[in-house]
Amino acid sequence: MRFRDRGVYHFAGRVRCPFAGLGTRGDFESNRLALDDDRSEVELDTAARRIVLYNDHLYPQKTIVGDALFLAEGTTASGHKSPFSVHLKVLKKGRVFSFDLHRHLRSGEPLAAVEIEPFEVIVRDAVTRVVALTPERTRELCLRPSLALRVVKAIMATRDLRQGVAQDPAQVGYRVADLSVGFGALGVHHGVVRAQLVSLDAANAPLIRRGSVAEMLREGAWELSLTALSKRWLDEVIARDLFVFGLEGVSILGRVRERGLEVGETLSFRFERGGGSVVLGEAREELPGATDVARAYLEFHLLGGLLAEHAEGPRQG
Repeated sequence: MRFRDRGVYHFAGRVRCPFAGLGTRGDFESNRLALDDDRSEVELDTAARRIVLYNDHLYPQKTIVGDALFLAEGTTASGHKSPFSVHLKVLKKGRVFSFDLHRHLRSGEPLAAVEIEPFEVIVRDAVTRVVALTPERTRELCLRPSLALRVVKAIMATRDLRQGVAQDPAQVGYRVADLSVGFGALGVHHGVVRAQLVSLDAANAPLIRRGSVAEMLREGAWELSLTALSKRWLDEVIARDLFVFGLEGVSILGRVRERGLEVGETLSFRFERGGGSVVLGEAREELPGATDVARAYLEFHLLGGLLAEHAEGPRQG
């Protein structure tokens, strides 16, 4: 298969998606390719398990040209099954390629075994060819991460804002998940974003008690919201998120795409039995394929995975 246009492409693999059956994407379409402009071409050979990205453009500044993201399943030392993903970003400045390879983990417990997609990723232009990823390197990343990755993981701080709060699942506004994500060290927490999954219907109580996010989004009424706690790092992340999750065409998000969220501003997605909408301030716009957007965010995004982990964990209150 060849991909030439700017866009996001999913393809099947050996790992079953954590939220298989939700939305229209296939149960095993657990891998994602994104091309950030029309200057790249990708050849995907699923039989050989090889991805070749060709980009011969000379960028004056370091620029993301594309990425590959593979869902995986881990088993911790205690035997807990934990979905996660392996994310390779490809950047280029002039003729020099560089790479950002990392994991999106749900659990803080080290992984003892993993089920991964054993792909080789090759990046090239007219004069350069680089093997950016091999199955061996992926396995090493998952089971024996570098010191640099361990340091980043150590200073990344997640706070569960439901702790110590009494809640009733039969009440509208019940916070299924509510967390602040940022960086912390020596007891100091710098929050970057607050993420919430909130019930909009008292009839959601049985779904909340069952603890299945897939069931919740398929049957109930919910709001997933992101509130900016800082401008640092967040603007460029949100701008690219709008691209990879198919939200660039939502008209009320034009200003967010250009300038990001202001501190204290909230972007919300409302879901109700297959339908959905985007809310920004007083503005609201229908969102076709809302369930597919929600599933992609929960499966492929670091923050989405953390939200899912908290939502399906022990009930608070």
